[in-house]
Amino acid sequence: MGRTVVVAGVGPGLGASVAERFAAEGCSVALLARSESYLEELADRLTAETPGEALALPTDLADPMTIDHSMERLREAFGPVDVLVNHASAASWDGLVEQDPDDFRRALAVGPEAALHCSQAAVGDMLDGDGGTVIFTGATTSVRGREGAVGFSAAKFACRGMAESMARELGPEGVHVAHVVIDGAIRPPDADDDPAYLDPDAVADAYWTLVEQDRSAWTLELDLRPHVEEF
Repeated sequence: MGRTVVVAGVGPGLGASVAERFAAEGCSVALLARSESYLEELADRLTAETPGEALALPTDLADPMTIDHSMERLREAFGPVDVLVNHASAASWDGLVEQDPDDFRRALAVGPEAALHCSQAAVGDMLDGDGGTVIFTGATTSVRGREGAVGFSAAKFACRGMAESMARELGPEGVHVAHVVIDGAIRPPDADDDPAYLDPDAVADAYWTLVEQDRSAWTLELDLRPHVEEF
């Protein structure tokens, strides 16, 4: 039986690749983001072209009430949650002096606060069942603050701390929590196979590997970066 998967924060690129990878394994995938038309188009394609199925759930991840509503709908459609991918982020690229307080709060709301609400809504299913997996999508700024990106750096640092704390709390209960450092730029959907970019499909393969890991050797943090030959 395929797993029930929630991808919180789906858009063209890595979010779509992660959803497609899980659907290809026969999973039932709930797609959470604000863009209703994009989600419906992606859900229709995944349901038609993969062994799994997908459900579009337009969700404002900065609003805990809409997260709870989406979780209720996905359980009605697919059952308890087995895998949660906390993938959402939103931040203006501003330094300290230019940083607007509202934009900073938005970065925290869509990043660590949304991850908190999604995790609280999903992990209960895992603790009541056969365990599960929670994956956080991180970035270079999760481990090394970036100049001119105060809000993004703060949000990603917070998510990494949450992942480490949750891993120690939930690991003994059978829930694998992993943080993935995306140390480089994801290749845009319309770009050529430039080795300077990370291939989103290859990253999605790594996410599936985390779900399939034996609990005797779970990964807490995975660092992914592009390979560029030096001449």
